Amino acid sequence: MAEWIVLGVVGLIILRGVMKGVDVYGAFLVGGKQGMESALGLLPALCAMMLLLAAMNASGLNELLAAALSPVLHILNLPQETASVLLLRPLSGSGSMAALQQVFDQCGVDSRAGKIASVLMSASETIFYTMTVYLGATGIRRLPGVIGVSLVSYLIGAAVCGWMV
Repeated sequence: MAEWIVLGVVGLIILRGVMKGVDVYGAFLVGGKQGMESALGLLPALCAMMLLLAAMNASGLNELLAAALSPVLHILNLPQETASVLLLRPLSGSGSMAALQQVFDQCGVDSRAGKIASVLMSASETIFYTMTVYLGATGIRRLPGVIGVSLVSYLIGAAVCGWMV
C-alpha cells in the first residue's frame, strides 16, 4: 500500500509541475546537481569525524574516559556499563549502536543498563555529526555556543533517563 501512496504523490508532483509549465526533468537535474555539490562540500568534515572516531576506538580512549567518568555516572544514576553509549552517542550513530549491542550482550536487554542504554539511544541525537552536516551545508564555520547548549541538554536528558528508568 505504501508503494502506491509514494507513487501517487510523485505522480501528483509531476502532474502539477507539467500543469504549471515547469520543465520537471530539468528541475530534477538542477536539484540533483545541488545535492551532489552539498555532499561534496560535506565530505571533508565527515572524513575528519570518521578519523576521530577510529582514533578514539583504536587508542582505547573510550575505556579511559569511561573510567574517568565513573563518579559522574554515579551522580547521574547511570550504570557503569552505559558509559560507552553515553560517550559515543553524541559522536557516532553506528559506534553507539555497537556500544548498545555490547551492553545487551553483557547485561541483557531487560536489565536496567540495557533499558537505560536503549532510552539514551532513542532519546538523543548524534550531536557532532548532525552539526557537521547542517552547519557545514549552510557554510557556518564558527559555532556560537551551539555545541555547549547541545551537550548540556544531552547530559540533562541522560540524567533524567538515569533517574526515570
